[in-house]
Amino acid sequence: LGLYVALILLSFEMLYLERKWWLFPISIALLAALNVVNLYTCSVFLFLYVVFRVFGDEAGNFKQFSKLLVSMALLGALGILISSVLSLPNLMQMLDSPRVSGEASYVNSLASLPMFELGSGSYLLTLLMRTFSSDLLGNGSAYTGWRNYLEAPMSYCGLVTLLLIPQLFTFLRARQRLVYGTILGIFIFAAIFPWFRRGFWLFQGDYFRDYSLYTAVIFILFSVFALDRIIKGGKVHLMVLIGSLIVLLTLLYFPYSQQHERNDDGLQFSIDSVIQSKVTLFLILLTLILVLFSVKRLRQTMPVFLIVMVILELTILADHTVNQRDTLTTEELHKKIGYNDYSNEAITFIKQRDKDFFRLEKNYWSSPIKYSSFNDAKVQHYFGSSSYHSFNQINYIKFLSTADVLNAKIEEQTRWSPGVKRQPLLQLLTGVRYLLFKGNWKTSLGINYFSEIAKFGDVAVLQFQYALPMGVSYDTYITQSEFNQLDSNRKRIALLKGVMVSDAFTPQIPATMNALSRNDVAPNGYSLDELTLDTDKLKANPLHITSFSNNHIEGEITVASQQLLFFSIPFDVGWSAQINNQNVEMVMVDGGLSAVFVEPGKNVVELYYFPPFVKMGLLLTVLGVLIFLGLLRRKQLLD
Repeated sequence: LGLYVALILLSFEMLYLERKWWLFPISIALLAALNVVNLYTCSVFLFLYVVFRVFGDEAGNFKQFSKLLVSMALLGALGILISSVLSLPNLMQMLDSPRVSGEASYVNSLASLPMFELGSGSYLLTLLMRTFSSDLLGNGSAYTGWRNYLEAPMSYCGLVTLLLIPQLFTFLRARQRLVYGTILGIFIFAAIFPWFRRGFWLFQGDYFRDYSLYTAVIFILFSVFALDRIIKGGKVHLMVLIGSLIVLLTLLYFPYSQQHERNDDGLQFSIDSVIQSKVTLFLILLTLILVLFSVKRLRQTMPVFLIVMVILELTILADHTVNQRDTLTTEELHKKIGYNDYSNEAITFIKQRDKDFFRLEKNYWSSPIKYSSFNDAKVQHYFGSSSYHSFNQINYIKFLSTADVLNAKIEEQTRWSPGVKRQPLLQLLTGVRYLLFKGNWKTSLGINYFSEIAKFGDVAVLQFQYALPMGVSYDTYITQSEFNQLDSNRKRIALLKGVMVSDAFTPQIPATMNALSRNDVAPNGYSLDELTLDTDKLKANPLHITSFSNNHIEGEITVASQQLLFFSIPFDVGWSAQINNQNVEMVMVDGGLSAVFVEPGKNVVELYYFPPFVKMGLLLTVLGVLIFLGLLRRKQLLD
């Protein structure tokens, strides 16, 4: 992101100062392809930057500003068009997520907070301390500031910027002071009063991230302008410089109230005294170097000393960030810990033993840090059910919410989705066939559901005795209105007895399928014998998979009557189905999973997945590239 933002600023300066336009759409295309959200945040920043550049110039006027914005808008639109093959699917994934299309948005809760409410004491302390150093409150797992290490304010961009920015305002004229002060004030004000920073994110989240990057850009830019004036004029405002140093040291060592010095986890804030001393030393040395800029005979050599001092500062302080934190050592790479634990041997064994589709779960996380990892499956290459993602698939979240695993209205739960990790009945439904277990599984789980088939180190490989294949046919259904009146446990039982459909879909249900009422679902409890009957019935007509990949599944199934063939995959518009070479419509069942109708007899079933909007995005990208090349050609002819 930082690289692309720098490229966009360069392309803007080329457009503004030299009337060279070609780099601007390219830089916008690269950023849009990276992430559409980043494109939005950069656009907001770029608007403020244009205001600053145009009106910060004494000759700048509104007409020039308007023409520049129109040019940037057209060139930016061309860049977005060029990026469409990547940015359009990315955008649609975000729009079709619980945070946007669902009910889990933070907008109402964050926007309703008081507009001019100051951040908490811990928030403001973190904001201040991390302007001196990103690691002043600890780094990595040892971080003790507000929120977490990555989402907290991170506006440190060199201590010399804190000394130079006040100097800049001693060189500016009245209009420039107003413009520069307004731009700087906007970023500082929005950081101190969090409502405005959240507004920068359209109230979709309460973090800094890109905001810290743009704040750092402004700090660096202002300090470079100040240094340029100092080098050219040989003048440093000594009173402002000494005053800046005193204020900074006071803020650095002020004995802040202990009652506010706790982070969101209740941990005591801890200011690293070693880094604090290093920051103090560098502030003093940088001040001395800036003072010497006023000495005429030293004026030519001081920039070299300043560069050396900045390099030393960045090297020494970066050492804390890079080397003095929890890292995976070479020795640990060869130990059976973290993601290199015995899970890998167990997973390899299962894949060699079972060529059919299956999911597996673990009763532990392999993450080597203190936080649980919901994405072990991605790292260790197996099909699981838990997932951390900013924009999880909406229908999968709806299914888990329907089964009362999570609340789809709580934004955090839609990102940190536990899947069916602790839901045995839902594990059967969704094709979980194996469980990797650390500990004594016989006392924890009992021997009625699992059998141990292998053991690798401290990891036991357990097989579900009642596991279902990925595709099973149902001749029984339950309507959503009936389903909603069940408690959580009976809902999960109901999903094994019949497929759940919306009330509006019932007219399409064939007469050969039987309706299930809420009174039919385990009225006297759910015995092991009843579970056996339900799973044996479903396994009697399975989908025999003959070919499987992530975007193409082929199999065969034989049924005696028209039924719904259920797939344990989320409903997605990217999936299409063919039965006996005929296109059929896929339907959403169980609140968010997939199914198709199959006719009596043998059915050859094929499922295809193609990412939505890729074809449309490709056409738009080709159109954008042609327009771009046409404009280049026209410019060459005019030249």
